[in-house]
Amino acid sequence: MDLPAATLPCGIATEVRPWSPPARPAPTDPPPPAASADYRHALRPTPAGWPSRRHWCVWVEPITERGPTGIWQQRWHGAVLAALATWQRQLAITVVDEPTQAQVLVQRRRPPIQANRASHGRALLQLLEVRRGGPWQLEPRVEVLISPGQAPLAIQATALHELGHAFGLWGHSDRAGDAMAAQPGAKPVLELSPRDRATLRWLQEQPGLEQP
Repeated sequence: MDLPAATLPCGIATEVRPWSPPARPAPTDPPPPAASADYRHALRPTPAGWPSRRHWCVWVEPITERGPTGIWQQRWHGAVLAALATWQRQLAITVVDEPTQAQVLVQRRRPPIQANRASHGRALLQLLEVRRGGPWQLEPRVEVLISPGQAPLAIQATALHELGHAFGLWGHSDRAGDAMAAQPGAKPVLELSPRDRATLRWLQEQPGLEQP
């Protein structure tokens, strides 16, 4: 049975406006102390609560050049989709055709230098009020910038990490074997570790922005 447009998680945004935080942010229970099984203690909520969703809509910058001249675009696109497929095994994620349908927008460009440091990937979070054919709803909007100037496996590892931020893991692990490690190890991490998955499960159990 088809769902009405107002209930579709990836409907086109007809109106968007910035979210103004209240004078007193919504109370959010702090994560419990560190545990070896996960790194929930490192996560940080937004002023509106934990930035989790039951369903995510993701737009990935498409390939604009085909054939030999577009080989680098194709490699970037394939590596990003491989990272996204890893997250799709843990979360409900739909890849959409239009940026206006998405909460997460993955772009093929090198992040600007920040605090005199260059990086190959960055996730930038905003909270917006959005109408998708129904009432206003609070949504995270995350721009994920992934540099094309890397080897394909490095692009995949960078995308896996930055998409983790986009899906609510706003914090870092202190272990190099985790996809969300603060410092990458010698080899690209291409799969989620048990600690990554455990932390994500904990986050998904918290009240998200969609819930009162």
